[in-house]
Amino acid sequence: MIEANEPTNGTVVKQATPPKITTTQIIEDLENGINRDGIKEKYSLETWMVTQMFQHPTLKGRKAKKVRTLPFEFVDDTENTIETRMKETGTIIDSNQTSIPVETVETVETIEDTTNTQFTQF
Repeated sequence: MIEANEPTNGTVVKQATPPKITTTQIIEDLENGINRDGIKEKYSLETWMVTQMFQHPTLKGRKAKKVRTLPFEFVDDTENTIETRMKETGTIIDSNQTSIPVETVETVETIEDTTNTQFTQF
């Protein structure tokens, strides 16, 4: 039987209410999957306090990210094969994932004009 992959809630370590709570701390908690109830528990706050915090323009409308874990180990084994293919075919791969054959790369000449501005000519 296959078990359903259920989202996990962020872990909450309860602490005393700090004298200062920043929006950055709350955003980080939301990124880690801690929802409003978790924030309430973590900082030992009351419901009205959390509601008032989320009235702030930076936090308004923000929600906790769903943190999901795979029930198996997922391994990327393509990194070595890509390097091997590049060596075998003699291609350069740019940031747009398009390959350019090495033979078609042109040289670049630099020409200076009288105002000492450099222009590049292909």
